[in-house]
Amino acid sequence: MAKYATMPLIDKILSLLDSAGTNSSVLEDRNTAHIVADGQNLLSTQAIPGVTIDIKERPDITIAGITIAGEARVANPIHFCFGMLQRIGTQNFRITIKLEPHAHASFLAHGLFSNVEFARHIMDQYVEIDEGANMRFTDSHFHGISGGIEVATTGKVKVGKQARYISDFSLTTGRVGKLDLKYSVQADDHAVVELTSRVFGHASDIIKINEDVRLDGLFSRSLIKSRVALEGEARAEIIGTTEGRAEGARGHMDCMEIIKDQAVGQSTPSVKVSHPLAKITHEAAIGTVDKQQLETLIAHGLSPEQAVDAIVLGILR
Repeated sequence: MAKYATMPLIDKILSLLDSAGTNSSVLEDRNTAHIVADGQNLLSTQAIPGVTIDIKERPDITIAGITIAGEARVANPIHFCFGMLQRIGTQNFRITIKLEPHAHASFLAHGLFSNVEFARHIMDQYVEIDEGANMRFTDSHFHGISGGIEVATTGKVKVGKQARYISDFSLTTGRVGKLDLKYSVQADDHAVVELTSRVFGHASDIIKINEDVRLDGLFSRSLIKSRVALEGEARAEIIGTTEGRAEGARGHMDCMEIIKDQAVGQSTPSVKVSHPLAKITHEAAIGTVDKQQLETLIAHGLSPEQAVDAIVLGILR
């Protein structure tokens, strides 16, 4: 059964979730595991068969451990609803996720900070995916227009033999503020890793993304894909590193940044190969919108500003 705190707070957080495009009634489903928090205050948790949730609350940090039982197939996504109702504050979570052998689960995390003026959101993840397990993690942030938010997200992930890990981080609504996203992934034999990040920076936003994949296992595979749009005086530094250390390891990095106004984008792909039968490739593109695409959209009746917006939103999908 779900454990609820004061209902008015829950109602306000659920209202933010609805505004973000997710039907908040999903959290009332007894077959859906979830964690809901307002800042450092835990509002609701629910475990279900096959999903164990253990939470320790401290004044300055909340520590959550989630275990997916071996062979379990979790039908509904596990929801993390992390918001902040106060204008100023800090939210600090440390989450450990373990998928036992051949378990399958997906996670939907929502960062709801549309009403915040000055805040810091810290999220440290430690993920262990055992042999044959499959995990998908989608992390979507929704900010307001203050630009006073700092997001610091780190992930350390171990992907076991014949296991799969797919993550998708997006921050395309509202001002970014300051984003520091760091992921480090280690892949064993025949493991598959896909990391996707999509961010839209405005005004004086500062974006730093550093993703590192180490292909230690035989015939392991990975993809790092980043899509960043910048306008105003926003700054972005994207670093992607893939290391092939075993026979048959295959990795690819694909970074695209679109800039306008006085924005500055920087992309640094790093390729390391320490086995003669491994192969890593990369491609990076930084620049303004494609002229031919722009002219085509204008010819179909869009203004230049609308055409630019359509192209930018297109790469962020």
